[in-house]
Amino acid sequence: MDIATLFTSILGLIALIVAIWTIIKNSDLHRRQMNAEVFMKYAERYEQIMSGFPQDAFRARFSMSEELPSSSPELTLAVLRYLNLSSEEFYLWQKKYVDDEVWEIWEYELIRILKSPLFRREWRELESEFQSYPEFLAFVNQSQGHNIPSGLISPANTEE
Repeated sequence: MDIATLFTSILGLIALIVAIWTIIKNSDLHRRQMNAEVFMKYAERYEQIMSGFPQDAFRARFSMSEELPSSSPELTLAVLRYLNLSSEEFYLWQKKYVDDEVWEIWEYELIRILKSPLFRREWRELESEFQSYPEFLAFVNQSQGHNIPSGLISPANTEE
């Protein structure tokens, strides 16, 4: 009787371990799929926003030395759309809806664009649009080289 009980207990423990392992693997797979879907959706939106940039400003968004295009409502709107998309990406990372690996891809390009003279100029006009999101304001200002108190943009410091 004791051997049968021990054997049944071991089988139950093995079944429990397999079930836990399966749940963990499925959860990881689901998280990775969701990150891929978010990444692809935001890449699609990025493409739409970039295709809406005025032609004379398209190259200037990355350039550190190119002559700036004239200000225009169309250019300001294109930059605002890009900043809105970026603030959403920032929020998703900040609240840990996307992995750090995804954010690192977005962050590199975002900082590169934010440092450009074009975006520095346009940011002065658009900064007030983001007053309700001080963490993103701090991120942009820090990316552009302004002094920001530390701890404002880390996802660990913004959990609810």
